[in-house]
Amino acid sequence: MARGKTDFDKLKSPTNEQYLLSAADVIGSIVALRGPRHVHLTERRAERDVVRRRVRNKIVAFVRLGGSFLRDMDKSEGKPTSSDKTSGKSKTSISGSMGQNEAPPRTFFQSKLMLVVRKWRGANNEPPPPFTTRESIFTFFGCFLSLLMLLYFSDAISKRNPEYSLVLGPFGALMTLQYSLTAAPASQPRNAILGQVISLSIALGMTYTSLATNVRKALATALAIMCMARLGVTHPPAGAAALLFAGGQYSWGHMGIMLAGNILAIFSATLINDMNVKRQYPTFWGFGYWRKLFFSGNAKSKVA
Repeated sequence: MARGKTDFDKLKSPTNEQYLLSAADVIGSIVALRGPRHVHLTERRAERDVVRRRVRNKIVAFVRLGGSFLRDMDKSEGKPTSSDKTSGKSKTSISGSMGQNEAPPRTFFQSKLMLVVRKWRGANNEPPPPFTTRESIFTFFGCFLSLLMLLYFSDAISKRNPEYSLVLGPFGALMTLQYSLTAAPASQPRNAILGQVISLSIALGMTYTSLATNVRKALATALAIMCMARLGVTHPPAGAAALLFAGGQYSWGHMGIMLAGNILAIFSATLINDMNVKRQYPTFWGFGYWRKLFFSGNAKSKVA
């Protein structure tokens, strides 16, 4: 209803009538869509419920299948199961008939799947204990001082030549090894230096190929890790460095800077860790192994 002072000429104008008709159409459309929208939302909820039920059924089936595989694995290894313990007499009576009808041998896939499912349970080893508060604080200061030194070293290089700087990403992993896993073989100077030499050489050599960037990165990193493992100088930061250098953004000059940074990190880790009576770094240098490996054959030939 219109107010008493309403101008009926304006109210009945074509523009106002068109506006009212459009508003009525919009309101009618909203009302008309409520039903289909409700039906659509209901169907979506039903579809989600069906997907959830399928996923749940698959998980339950996988768990039950894995349990049967584990029981078969225990039986194949001669370990008594709970059913074997409770039905010992029935097992002996059935064994005679089972001798005539033996189960078919497992396939290669079944054997591997059983092995994988069994190993998922873990080796029942206890996790290592955490650091004490004092050792954690010592680790913090060691990492902080070493990284601060490396950052200033990188800035000094950049000031002399803006094209070069220290690739700092792998040094975060190196700090973790040197101050949290001090006695680990991967933390020792031999692994740090030789692992970087091997990985960076492979990565930079791969940049001369015409392979796609992703293939080159994956291949260089995999080759570097394989060579480090074969030569006994596995070093996780070197694998990270190989992935970065295989992209083609770095040169042999960056490799020299990386090696210099590793030497500085080893020097600082040796100085800081050995201030702690509970730490020993390095636990070995190990470079004599390579001297024996490459020169022992020559010595024997000379004696002969």
